[in-house]
Amino acid sequence: MINNLPDDLLVQILLHVPIKDAVSTMILSKRWRSIWTMLPALDYDDSDIDGESKSIWKMDCKCCLSQNTGTNIYTQLACLPSLTRLWLLSVVFKDEDSLVGLLSSCPILRNLYVIRRNEDNVTNFNVKISFLETLVYVNEYKEDFEDSNGSFVINSPTLKTAIICDYSGDSFLIENKCFLDKASIKVLNHLGDDIRIFISSLIRLDVLLNNPTVGCFTTINFSQLIERRIQPYEFDRLKPLMILVQNSPKLKVLLVDVMDQDDDFPISWHHPGSVPKCLLTNLEIFEWKEYGGKFEEKELVKYIFANSRFLKRAAISIRSKCILEGKEKTMVDELKSMPRISESHALMFETVIDWRDIYRKGFNAAMW
Repeated sequence: MINNLPDDLLVQILLHVPIKDAVSTMILSKRWRSIWTMLPALDYDDSDIDGESKSIWKMDCKCCLSQNTGTNIYTQLACLPSLTRLWLLSVVFKDEDSLVGLLSSCPILRNLYVIRRNEDNVTNFNVKISFLETLVYVNEYKEDFEDSNGSFVINSPTLKTAIICDYSGDSFLIENKCFLDKASIKVLNHLGDDIRIFISSLIRLDVLLNNPTVGCFTTINFSQLIERRIQPYEFDRLKPLMILVQNSPKLKVLLVDVMDQDDDFPISWHHPGSVPKCLLTNLEIFEWKEYGGKFEEKELVKYIFANSRFLKRAAISIRSKCILEGKEKTMVDELKSMPRISESHALMFETVIDWRDIYRKGFNAAMW
């Protein structure tokens, strides 16, 4: 009889039937009451269930529950003691207490992915999760900074990877003691002094540099940093660059990405008083996206070529506007003629590293 089969085999059988039918087996007998809860994943869509048949279910969930419907979720009743992964995509909460209640119902949550939507009824978004390891937070709704009174607060002592994209003007704070390994930080507001302690241990950093944030990032000693990407935004893209390099003695990979920078924005170059340690001992890969060939840009590239003793690859993509104006060949010839101290230095004219793909793969590995 089927009742005599082991639990693992019964679970395999239920994997091949619709979720509604799998759950309905719980009424067959005492033996079947909990078999469906052993399923490794539940994908529930209530769009085909009428209002009269809706009810509240209790389940043991160790997976990410995907519910692409307009259903109201009563967070005050939530109890998810085994949940380790949670996605909150454009969720409208009843109030801030609803958010707090939902997150507090997931005591061992490891990975959280949040995409905010406008008017989601949360002014102060507080991520207080004791065992969180990976956090992705996206809030792309720009507001008038003077009118913004919101905040985004991280209070997760075990956090190791954070991808933060917040253009709302909300304040960004990190509470409790956590030491990040990898981070992508793109915010348009000032960063508090407390953040400096928590990001100083980073190994990989992707940062949006602008007037509000540059003061924070140029005063930190990144003693462990190996990979760095710099994206200037409405800011002199060269002014802080050598300071950031100087503060990263172990840096091996440097990418300058000016794809979103206005070509007419003024830039400046100041020859450093001493050669940064990472150029003399560690830098192996240097990439520049949307190189414009201005005098200051050429001086920076010359400096890196002349002082990076262990450089293995330099990849420089020419700015699209320069290609359309027929300047590409002249710019490439200029770059090829620059002296290079590294004998094994390969010069390419198309950037290789896709940092979006790196973070996408890293995030997917962490989440799944």
